[in-house]
Amino acid sequence: MVWRKYINGMFLGILGFSLVLIILVNFTSPSMGAFVYGSFFICLFLLLVCLATILGFYVRRRVTNNEILYKNLKNAFRQGTLIALYFTVLLVLRAATLLNWWDAALLAVSTISFDMFFKEKI
Repeated sequence: MVWRKYINGMFLGILGFSLVLIILVNFTSPSMGAFVYGSFFICLFLLLVCLATILGFYVRRRVTNNEILYKNLKNAFRQGTLIALYFTVLLVLRAATLLNWWDAALLAVSTISFDMFFKEKI
């Protein structure tokens, strides 16, 4: 991916953060509908992708002695997306009262397996 696409993705993270705040401030009633829950989880996913990508990129940058390698950004984006998907699915399961510890563990194993699969393909 091109560097500009990542910058646009970070803009989506800022947009996701503002939308999460708007939803939390305006729609925090016990009788929220499915549309509000769905929009909240989508905005939270965008926010988590951006935060995990930024954090992963800077951790990789520190490990490689402050060298800015754009291949690190590609890997950080892939892993940030998987981390955000993991936490979003956990929150969806928690909202539906279906979350157990073995579900979280199985989801973690499958997320790590997906990362290994995509790492081999790329």
